Amino acid sequence: MPTIFSYFDLLEFLAADLLERKARNPGFSIRAMASKLGMNSSTLTRIFNGKRNLSKNLLPIFSRYFGFRSKEAEYFLHLVGFCQAKSERERMREYRVLTALRNGRSSEVSEEQYAFYEEWYFTAIRELLRFFPFSGDYGALARMFDPPLTVPEAKRAVALLLRLGFIDKVGTSYVVRNEAITTGEIWHGLAVQKFHQDMHARASEALEKIPRAERDFSTMTMCYSPDGYKKARETLMHAREELARIDECDKAANRVYQINLQLFPLSKPFQQGASQ
Repeated sequence: MPTIFSYFDLLEFLAADLLERKARNPGFSIRAMASKLGMNSSTLTRIFNGKRNLSKNLLPIFSRYFGFRSKEAEYFLHLVGFCQAKSERERMREYRVLTALRNGRSSEVSEEQYAFYEEWYFTAIRELLRFFPFSGDYGALARMFDPPLTVPEAKRAVALLLRLGFIDKVGTSYVVRNEAITTGEIWHGLAVQKFHQDMHARASEALEKIPRAERDFSTMTMCYSPDGYKKARETLMHAREELARIDECDKAANRVYQINLQLFPLSKPFQQGASQ
């Protein structure tokens, strides 16, 4: 049976499944499928032809027929919602759910995708498009930043995100593939190094320009052994995971924030008994 996660079109999936069953059993038909589903064959034919929607009460029946497990059944439910959506907003909402189920929670960038980190505003625009309704007005998109980007910068960012597959164009709208992006624990490349430098510069600017009520800055100077350093890194990793969960659950998000977590040495290591 074709994997449901390969499809964004319900009718294509139904047709592919029917074709595969016919390949295994030449006598199989829509009539046979309707019999297994316990429904009228003419009704099923209208569904296959796109002349009738798949009603909610039929979803569990179809899921059992296809032998879906829980995640597959969830994808099927949202695929039906995506294909039968009555508004662009509903369609985009279902699309985001589909891409999240399809791609998993996190995607690690490949080396050829490191261009994503060449400019700080590439990542910022990707996050902004998660809630900002963008359909080609680059001036409005650029003005969402403070200070504003230029229109060429906004165009460059959108073009790059499309090329790298981090966003998609659905109709006239641009939507983010709903997955977290990470370089992993070990990253390479000057682009990522430059990204960190740029974000540190943005943080320095924010310390002067952003009101205290709208930002949170704190520093700590600590002493650690190699084992303590390892535990501190693990604590930061858990903090990043919790911040990501907050992001995923915040359905009312309306602003892009940058969080810089840093842990680096200020001194050389001291060896007890070593001459200084």
